[in-house]
Amino acid sequence: MAVPLFVLGNEHNRRYPQRKLLENLSEFEIRKHTGLPWWGVRELLQWLEPLVEPKGFTNHALTAESKVLTALGFFRSGGFQWLMGSNGGLSQSTTSRIIEQVSKALVRESPKIISFPNAAEQTRISTAIHVKSQFANIIGIIDGSHVNLISPSQDERSFVNRKQNHSINVQLICDDKFRFIDAVARNPGGAHDSFVFRNSHIYHRFLTGEFGNGKLMGDSGYFRSPFMEVPYARRVITPLQRDYNKRLTSARCAIECTIGRWKRAEENFVMRQEKFAN
Repeated sequence: MAVPLFVLGNEHNRRYPQRKLLENLSEFEIRKHTGLPWWGVRELLQWLEPLVEPKGFTNHALTAESKVLTALGFFRSGGFQWLMGSNGGLSQSTTSRIIEQVSKALVRESPKIISFPNAAEQTRISTAIHVKSQFANIIGIIDGSHVNLISPSQDERSFVNRKQNHSINVQLICDDKFRFIDAVARNPGGAHDSFVFRNSHIYHRFLTGEFGNGKLMGDSGYFRSPFMEVPYARRVITPLQRDYNKRLTSARCAIECTIGRWKRAEENFVMRQEKFAN
């Protein structure tokens, strides 16, 4: 359970001056509490501060930093709101309101964090991928990645993935520079990649022809369509199809590397944290 370090020692009915909390925390403390590097938290705070900053600066008002760090700590730990709040001198109802406020702000600001490229950038991505793999009109590479979570109390079976773990199946699209350009993180681990794609906003944007001749590149978990390149089944394939599969597999390394870097950063931090604790 991540302890809210920024309000540690607070007591009810006490008054504290407004202060810059993030500057008083070490890189290790920030990463342990939020799961994000200090610069990531700082960027989020810059985006969210205008939306969650208290309207009136009183002695009892929580700063935007406190709210954002409280919410990130809750997202990180997956614990109970009352326990998260009591550790920081906050009631469960206050903690709940903070989480709801920050969550709404995150949804509103999400296009600034991850956004699908404009037409000019799509052309650049398509050209770069074509040079490397000879695939034309590819503007993104798609894959799914499972993020484990604590067993939910409702609809528990739908979150069980093929490895029998509880997870969320996160759909991710990256460009040629190993940057995420689209993400969908609302489907349970039992959902198939193709189901997640068919029910995503980006699928309907492709379906309506918004991206012209633009295509995505996926693995065998997706279906072939005018806007999706996937490998041929290996049962009976021609030499040309075998070459096609080889080039597609090579090009898809971009999404695998991007997801791998994202997950390894978290795993490396957990290992350092355990080593420090021992």
